Amino acid sequence: MKRLRHVLALAAFTTLLAATAFAQEPQDYPQDYPPPGSQPPQGAPPPSVAPAPGEAPPPGYAPPPENAPPPVAATLAGGFGAVTQIAISDDLQLVAKRHSESLAGSSMSLTSVTLAPAIDYFVASSFSVGGQLLIGFLSDDARDVTTIGLSPRIGYNIPIGPTASIWPRAGVAYVHASDSPAGGGTGIGGYKVTLRAFVPVIFQPAPHFFIGGGPFLNTDLVSQRNMTDDYKTSEFGLQSTIGGYFGGL
Repeated sequence: MKRLRHVLALAAFTTLLAATAFAQEPQDYPQDYPPPGSQPPQGAPPPSVAPAPGEAPPPGYAPPPENAPPPVAATLAGGFGAVTQIAISDDLQLVAKRHSESLAGSSMSLTSVTLAPAIDYFVASSFSVGGQLLIGFLSDDARDVTTIGLSPRIGYNIPIGPTASIWPRAGVAYVHASDSPAGGGTGIGGYKVTLRAFVPVIFQPAPHFFIGGGPFLNTDLVSQRNMTDDYKTSEFGLQSTIGGYFGGL
């Protein structure tokens, strides 16, 4: 149970990091518009706000030029994917379940938790490099299995709208597993090397916050258990992602 508490604490910490990135990012205001709570300088012209229909324009107002380009933040999926930007996310392979069954007076219970927090850095416009931490815990009446691994990955963000993009990512993961009897005793170790790919569609309902989902594919390249070859598995399905981002030029 101590391992389970540590895993759940890490999940809460990852969510806190994403929320902090979203909350602490300063809001963007027009250059001539004072932030909330401040006063414009003495003698400064009023903000460049268009007058209401039928009203005379305020002193100093200049209409925007025709065919003016949209703001930069609106041209690349809300600014997501800018150079030097950092994105913190969890691909929501977070599964916390407890399964129990009984037959002929006997019963069995199973508890499993899986986490996949990640951090990505945009080294160039739309091109990201990063890594993902893979943590799993499974416990039943007979054994406890703990897995931990790391998956370096690369990605490329493709804008498809003002606040939407496709962000495919791919990498290779190394995952170590430890399988020990529930009552104590000698455990069995093993590891896997897995090719991982995820192609989510990203939406930004608010600045510096994103959610999304899409197909994923995981396939084992190497699988060892107790120094011998073990079964190789492949997984394909849908998963979601949630996170926040900050920084960027």
